[in-house]
Amino acid sequence: MRRGGKLLLIIIVLILVLSVVAFFVISGSGGLTNLLGGGQAAQPASTSKIVIAKQPLNRDELISAETLEVIPYPADKIGPTMFTDVKAVADIYYAKFPIGQGVPLTKDMLSLTPFGMPEGSQSAKSLPGGMVAIAIPATRLGLVGYAIRAGDHVDVIATNLFVDVDASFQSVLPNYTSVITAPSNIPPNPQVLTLGIASGGAGSVQGRTELDPTLNQAIYLSPAEAQRPRLVSQMILQNIQVLQVGDFTTGATATTDPNAAPADQQAQAAPAPDIVTLIVSPQDAISLTYLMYADAKITLVLRSEGDENPTDIQAVTLQFLLSQYNIPLPAKLPYALDPRVDKLPLLGVAPTPLPKQ
Repeated sequence: MRRGGKLLLIIIVLILVLSVVAFFVISGSGGLTNLLGGGQAAQPASTSKIVIAKQPLNRDELISAETLEVIPYPADKIGPTMFTDVKAVADIYYAKFPIGQGVPLTKDMLSLTPFGMPEGSQSAKSLPGGMVAIAIPATRLGLVGYAIRAGDHVDVIATNLFVDVDASFQSVLPNYTSVITAPSNIPPNPQVLTLGIASGGAGSVQGRTELDPTLNQAIYLSPAEAQRPRLVSQMILQNIQVLQVGDFTTGATATTDPNAAPADQQAQAAPAPDIVTLIVSPQDAISLTYLMYADAKITLVLRSEGDENPTDIQAVTLQFLLSQYNIPLPAKLPYALDPRVDKLPLLGVAPTPLPKQ
């Protein structure tokens, strides 16, 4: 019996030892639950990438691609100010302060300008690459009755006046004439020409010689008035985006009359815009600058939303109007309108003030 009891004790001890070993084995491989199929193994956390400094960065240094690298990083730990692509940082941002090697880059550490300079206006940031903004004068008619707003697309029409000039003098034709006296051949007077300078005016304007069909004689004709300029209008730019109508900011404070009606106060506080800022190419900006200093009249026409198709247009002159729209020349009649009409006013440009009561 004693020998059987000892054998039983040894078996119990072995069972306890094997149980402890099995517990540690099962815990190291995911626990008893996984072993029995009662649960799923824990999935590893997903990873992404972030941009860090590959080497120390100095203050106000333009960050290049060679100074950056990308490392794996837990996706759930990536903040909204971190960068995941080197192209979003390289050759764009400057370091606001010294950045150590291996430090993850965030937007708070970087600046678009060096040396602590201001980052500029929001308007400059909204310009597409390679484009510039230019302000041009505008009127109520040129702004389509103030219907144009920022973000709209417009076409630009320029109207100019052309005159004939003397190529050498660069002065408007016709030239003024002078009087030359023929030489005297009576001795002892020398053979000289005498030039008489005219004082200008209608009597000295250069004319031309024509043969009168009635008298069958040559007559000299002088112009009855100064040269009339020739008008031409052309659409020079198409599908141009408007950046702003009127001033962006103003330092002046509008003063209102306390006794005025609310509508009158609003009109005083918001004056009608007289300029419009367009987004154009650098070459178009130079062309618009030339036209402004040449005193050309610029008109904007509002395009339909989403319309990006170019329009095939022609410059408009008097000859084009007559032929395109079949406008006949008025016949010379033995009667006319009274009162006499010499000029046609452009209606709707300036409102007529109401008479005082």
